[in-house]
Amino acid sequence: MGWVVGIAVIPILALFNEKVRRWWRARTASPPEPPLDRPVFWLHCASVGEFEQGRPVIEYILEKLSYKPYLVVTFFSASGWQRYKGNSPLGDWIGPAPTDTPWVVRRWVKRLKPQVAFFVKYDLWPNLLHELKTADCAIYLLAAHVTPLKGLRWWWKKQLFPYIDRIFVQTETDVQKLRLAGFSKVTVAGDSRLVRVKQLAENWLPVSGVHNWLGNGFAIVAGSVWEADVQFLAKAYEQLRGYSVRWILAPHEVSPKQIEYIHRTWPVKCIQYSHSEWESNRDTLILDTMGLLAYVYFYADAVWIGGGFGRGIHNILEAAIYKKPIFFGPNYQDFSEARELIALKIAESCKYPVSFSNAIKSLIKDRRRMHVIAEKAAAYIASKPETPEIVWNELKNASWALPAANQTIQEGVG
Repeated sequence: MGWVVGIAVIPILALFNEKVRRWWRARTASPPEPPLDRPVFWLHCASVGEFEQGRPVIEYILEKLSYKPYLVVTFFSASGWQRYKGNSPLGDWIGPAPTDTPWVVRRWVKRLKPQVAFFVKYDLWPNLLHELKTADCAIYLLAAHVTPLKGLRWWWKKQLFPYIDRIFVQTETDVQKLRLAGFSKVTVAGDSRLVRVKQLAENWLPVSGVHNWLGNGFAIVAGSVWEADVQFLAKAYEQLRGYSVRWILAPHEVSPKQIEYIHRTWPVKCIQYSHSEWESNRDTLILDTMGLLAYVYFYADAVWIGGGFGRGIHNILEAAIYKKPIFFGPNYQDFSEARELIALKIAESCKYPVSFSNAIKSLIKDRRRMHVIAEKAAAYIASKPETPEIVWNELKNASWALPAANQTIQEGVG
């Protein structure tokens, strides 16, 4: 299988690439040793975005339980465990997921003895699923979204979905597709990211210096941008010269390399958020600090979401919660919220810089459009289901969710 070949090649790539080497070395770590008197729950995510998508659901479930499980959180991406390890209220142990080989995942499952495992969106692994099912662990998939039922991606999912006890999908269309494909254990639960972004908005804190620096200029916040986004926006910047526009650019990876790329590509000199002094005559600020983007969107008059020239856009709901006009590149088809926001004329996909710059000029000239967009965005957010409650109502009668689940652990210890 392809993933076996990939696993075999990774150690060779690690010899030549420091990032791959760190990623591979982390996976040699042993699984945690959970306390004997607490049942184990396992949450697995691909990266930060998926964790934030699953987090509200898991938090809600933990609040509803009559006992406190030991929660293991694993990530495929190093950015996930590096961001949250030692810095998250959710998770008794946070770290890299085991390599998906039978002997490795068997050791993890034998050590942890999880009662329930939650996967978020799509990061499923065959050997891990097999060992969990063999150990009689309940398995659930949260926030699933079904792309067209064709190609290698669908073939892969079709092999793995039978292991899952219940698939929670984002839209009714997802339910219909899966049922046509023969999968009946499916529940539409909406997108839990809305819950998380609502929490962030309700607990919003001002970001030091941003309000004063923006002044009365039209503020464009570009979040989670990659190199292709920076190139695109640099051209749009040229087309918006003469307009009172201020830009905040937040790279997807806050690294010296990405910061230097923005400085090198942008048409004018930029300032950086982490610097002690900002030159007020500069109109572009690089947000080079993690964890602030969700709060900085508050200050935007318009938002650009990065990733649309690559595999797909990043979280647009963080901006939608503040009821802003949203823009992104052409690769958004796998994201139902993007399609919905486009249909409501809250969001727009732009393939060419001139399309984006013209849209911004239109907003600057007619601020009433922004009020209409804000009203539509508020109605859109209010119409969405309460995902955590839906998931809990579906699972609350499972054996692991009942008070007896904890009693069984206690009796085993005694």
